[in-house]
Amino acid sequence: MIKTIFLSLLLIFSFNTINVRAADSGPPPEVIKKTNPTYAEAKTLVKSKKFDKAVVMLEELLKDSKNSSNPDILNDYAYSLRNLKQYDKAEKFYRAALKINPKHAGANEYLGELYLQTKRPEEAKKILEVLKTCNCEEYKELKEKIEKYK
Repeated sequence: MIKTIFLSLLLIFSFNTINVRAADSGPPPEVIKKTNPTYAEAKTLVKSKKFDKAVVMLEELLKDSKNSSNPDILNDYAYSLRNLKQYDKAEKFYRAALKINPKHAGANEYLGELYLQTKRPEEAKKILEVLKTCNCEEYKELKEKIEKYK
């Protein structure tokens, strides 16, 4: 019983904190494996750049309402779609992640990158302003990409 309560609290804390870590992070891998092994497997596919397989798994996960409100899962799904050049759909899911957590550093950075890929540098600059105060790698990476874009 205590173990169940502890895991429940850990899960709530892990998914409801503001994500200012690396864009592909989120809860620690050991937490994901214990609480959502399918998501852990999907993250492995994303990191391995097997985006087509990751999309299939993430779509299945997103059918569950608890997963569809998880900004990390939405971000990974959008990231995979973007890497498959499905820009419109990816943008929709980055926005969904940001609606849940407007300060999600990964979703902000990747949405900014999507804007650059779709020739909207002014929109990417607006995203950079959102990240300006996070003191995170995502800000530095997006800033560098915007500077190179010019």
